[in-house]
Amino acid sequence: MTNQELKSYRTQLIRDASMMQKKPDRIPHVSFFVTWKILDAGYKLSEAMNDYSIMEKVVRRHQEKYGFDAIFEYGGRNAIRIPQAMGGSTYQVNDEAGTINYKDTAICEADELDELIADPMKFFYEKGMAKKYPCWADKTVTVEDVQRAIDEQSEFIKYHMNITRIMQEEYGMPAFTAPNGFTYPGLDFLFNSIRGIKGLSIDMRKQPEKVEEAIRALNKLYFDPGLETLKNAQEGPDMNYCFDYDITLLCHTILNVKQFERFLWPDLKAVLDTLAEKKKTVRLFMEGSSKRFWDYLKDYPKGIITIHPEQDDVFEIRKALPNCAIMGGMPVNLLGQGTKKQCLDRAKLLCDELGKDGGFILCQDKMVSFKNDANPENVKAVCDFVREYRV
Repeated sequence: MTNQELKSYRTQLIRDASMMQKKPDRIPHVSFFVTWKILDAGYKLSEAMNDYSIMEKVVRRHQEKYGFDAIFEYGGRNAIRIPQAMGGSTYQVNDEAGTINYKDTAICEADELDELIADPMKFFYEKGMAKKYPCWADKTVTVEDVQRAIDEQSEFIKYHMNITRIMQEEYGMPAFTAPNGFTYPGLDFLFNSIRGIKGLSIDMRKQPEKVEEAIRALNKLYFDPGLETLKNAQEGPDMNYCFDYDITLLCHTILNVKQFERFLWPDLKAVLDTLAEKKKTVRLFMEGSSKRFWDYLKDYPKGIITIHPEQDDVFEIRKALPNCAIMGGMPVNLLGQGTKKQCLDRAKLLCDELGKDGGFILCQDKMVSFKNDANPENVKAVCDFVREYRV
């Protein structure tokens, strides 16, 4: 096949599996390897993250060595250069341990929620930035500081456009998600960037009405415009992409069912309902366990949702949600600690049981981040097996 033909073939594999209308030619295999691929290539995290030419080599090598059908991310998961340009320390990189951590810090205190609700952008500019950047806090920030961050943002975008083109044209890699708006739920915004895990957990119990008000205020920035864009999108799947939409949820990990229904489900339902109405597909990655929320997904049309669970049993999901395709199933701990035979046995079981009638995409259950998360020989063996195996 030419690279263009290979790209079309891989896209169709994933589309057939996710849309559940016909059985794909074989089980598609997606890479959910993130910072691991830097370490696997023999570089330090800081080397690749601070040098896009090295990151390009890392991504190229990852595909040349393993030959996935799609790669979830091309080295942009942790854009450390942008906050660094203004003296921020959002990310903590430890090259000796091969780890990167994201600080769970609150840029808004509980007694500042009214200010946030009144004008989120004003709050971010006047208070939020000061919590993240020392130069903003001590009022020594200059136009040059801001320009450096803007320039770094431009370089980041330029890198992504270039590596995406390279992977498509030279390696026949499909584009993962179509550009159909960005609906960032207000609750996830509060959880990830504004109140933090501890703060939001307390807020939902002590001042739930304020949380709802904050969600509505924050939704006006990203969620509402993104949803409107999605509503105006052309009906039907965009077959130039593996998925029409991608949702990664993290805030649900601290929610019980009542909290989920009150604070998150209205926004998530609005997106899923629109996707169903437009006959578009979505990859829904739910970190932690999502089992307590499965009932909310069971009535959507077949082939709309591809659920990618992190901790839940994929065989149990197939029974509970026959309307959903499944992506995942390969435990990271097995890739890292198991034998080659154990990894191959697991891959075969997944293909035979979940892929025999379609509706399954093999992938790792977690973002593969640390060196010991996966043994390269195990990864290569699974990739080679899946590429040749026919159910």
